[in-house]
Order: sequence, then structure tokens, then C-alpha cells
Amino acid sequence: MSYSWELSDKATAAVERQVAWYESDERHGGQELADRWLDRLEKALVKLASAPYGHGMAPENRRWHPTLEIRQALFRPWKTGVGWRILYTINDKTRLVTILHVRHERRRWLFEDDAEE
Repeated sequence: MSYSWELSDKATAAVERQVAWYESDERHGGQELADRWLDRLEKALVKLASAPYGHGMAPENRRWHPTLEIRQALFRPWKTGVGWRILYTINDKTRLVTILHVRHERRRWLFEDDAEE
């Protein structure tokens, strides 16, 4: 049985920033690329919620927020290049996956640059 999923405020802001970045670059795809990225992210989140324990712990686990068990899934929407880390928690009682952050994989760990968040 699948879990539901939701985006935290921080994850929503990160997704909105990424979509705005794609939209601002008409030369490399603009709105069409932003729409494709968002569509692929939503599909990845549905798949993640269907088997949330299929991914390991994030480097941030017990370091960024000591009481949360933080897992990560890698999201690579394009055939080449780097991707994004989807950081999330699982609540078995409510069968809910909460997406804490969607973060480019080249960025530092959350516990290393918390001041910029």
C-alpha cells in the first residue's frame, strides 16, 4: 500500500526556485523545460511514495535535525548530468512521506550550510 506525500514549506520554496530558474532561461528551454522538470519531479514523488523504504539514509540523517530520520532519493530527470537529492521523512502511523527538501546534488549538505537556508 502506498503512502501519501506532501512538500514542506522549504521543499516547496526549493521547487519554486528551480522552476523559476528554468523559466528564466528561454535559450535553454524556458517554460517548456520548467514544465517537463516539474512533471518528472511529481512522477518521481509518486514513485517514491509507493516504496519510501527503498532509499537509504541521507548524510543529513541525525545531523541536520537530530530527531528526524532523514532519507534521500536521487532524482535525475535528464539522461545526462547531475540530479537533485530528495530529502524526506516517513510517518508510518499516518502513511505520509514528507519531502523536506529538493536539493541539487552538487550543493553542500544541509548541516554544512544551514545559514543559507
